[in-house]
Amino acid sequence: MGSKADDEDPISHLFVASTHDYLLFFTNQGKVYWQKVYDLPLQRRTSKGRALVNLLKLQEGEKVSNCIAVREFSDDRFLIIATLKGLVKKTTLSAYSRPMKGGIIAIKLDAGDDLIDVRVVSVEDDVVLATRDGMSIRFSQEDARSMGRATRGVKGITLSQGDTVIGMVVADSEMTLLTVCVNGFGKRTAFGLGVLEGSQEGAIEELEIQEPGEEEILTEETGSEADTEEEAPSGYTGNKQYRRQRRGGKGLRDIQTTARNGKVIDILAVAEIDDVLMITSKAKIQRIRASDISQVGRNTQGVRVIRLAENDKLVSMARIPGEVIAGR
Repeated sequence: MGSKADDEDPISHLFVASTHDYLLFFTNQGKVYWQKVYDLPLQRRTSKGRALVNLLKLQEGEKVSNCIAVREFSDDRFLIIATLKGLVKKTTLSAYSRPMKGGIIAIKLDAGDDLIDVRVVSVEDDVVLATRDGMSIRFSQEDARSMGRATRGVKGITLSQGDTVIGMVVADSEMTLLTVCVNGFGKRTAFGLGVLEGSQEGAIEELEIQEPGEEEILTEETGSEADTEEEAPSGYTGNKQYRRQRRGGKGLRDIQTTARNGKVIDILAVAEIDDVLMITSKAKIQRIRASDISQVGRNTQGVRVIRLAENDKLVSMARIPGEVIAGR
């Protein structure tokens, strides 16, 4: 048992942070709140915890979508935000260095859209967006130009009808993408280098794109048939990696969301030496070594990663870095 939780309040996020880190709480309504780790109450492992509404001045209907731990607010690192409807927005990390008690705007959202995930990226990083129906897209963070905080962002992935974005990670060629589904099945797949074999660096067409204003959304159809798995260009190594595409495309199949698997609920970037904590709707936690989860291709069903009790569902997971494990 990892904590006490009510049926209507399942655990949804778990992460590791230092007491001297700054925590940036991003909410579904596109705002960010600032907190120091050492200001949070220290409690027992099985305690229920303190309501965030007592720590943050959340508005009615506002809930935390993600929390990022940072040590410094530098100009050469960026925060990329992903929304439910497939938009992304990049802002310099230094733009979040001056907090306000009532929170500050992180992104302007359209009606019916929510902030889903946030990641810290550096200049050479790629990011991967994943969707509920098992699609994914990898693109360079440079494809999304830096904007101010109070802007809408641009299209990150073209979604099929009824599909939504469920998560975003930073691609690392030395790690794998762990994808899990609501019924307890999942798999790992190597990110790869993000460059097509035999191609020039970037592995994407070097075409100039007319960028819209900061508060516009890209409307061009970048998700052409050339972006689909069936018509991948020569040199592509099949479903063993995630090739880089242009932002806004339809993406590639990440995992098969069959009746057995259910829909995708979360993704993580993990190394072989990492551990993974998986959290269910009934507040049960299972910790396993990432290397114990099978590494297979993208367009597959995967294997069982956690055995669930009747009426229980997998709701989230967290990575425990290998260096943290070794340090204990």
